[in-house]
Amino acid sequence: MILIQNPIGKRRRIPLMPLIDVIFILVMFFLLSSTFGVWRPLEVSLGEDGSSSRKTDLSNASVPSILIAFRPASEHSQEMLTVNGLNLSLQELTIELDRLASLGAESAILVPADGTEFQQVINILDEARSSRLKKVSLKLE
Repeated sequence: MILIQNPIGKRRRIPLMPLIDVIFILVMFFLLSSTFGVWRPLEVSLGEDGSSSRKTDLSNASVPSILIAFRPASEHSQEMLTVNGLNLSLQELTIELDRLASLGAESAILVPADGTEFQQVINILDEARSSRLKKVSLKLE
């Protein structure tokens, strides 16, 4: 009996270096294209025009209204955050709004001055949202 051996082919190994390069590129792509910030909805109602005629409810006359005014820093002055005429820092805003909310206030109006950066407005609205107020409006001129 004659045995014929089957020739065993040389096994080719899969090169891993190009595969590692592709995986590295994919990891870098997903890292650079994803965002790690926390996105939260921020409900803002724009203030109404002063010309609109609405009937005012007299039962709400005893509720203190809150006016938040912001003036950005300029060459001659520093930035100023004012709540009902009281100058505050951004860190003190929530404490003051909570105090006014405990007195019965439910809403506030933010009036930023001309030249205020959008990020500063968002920071103020975010601080006001963390207070116990029910509604914060934004009045743009």
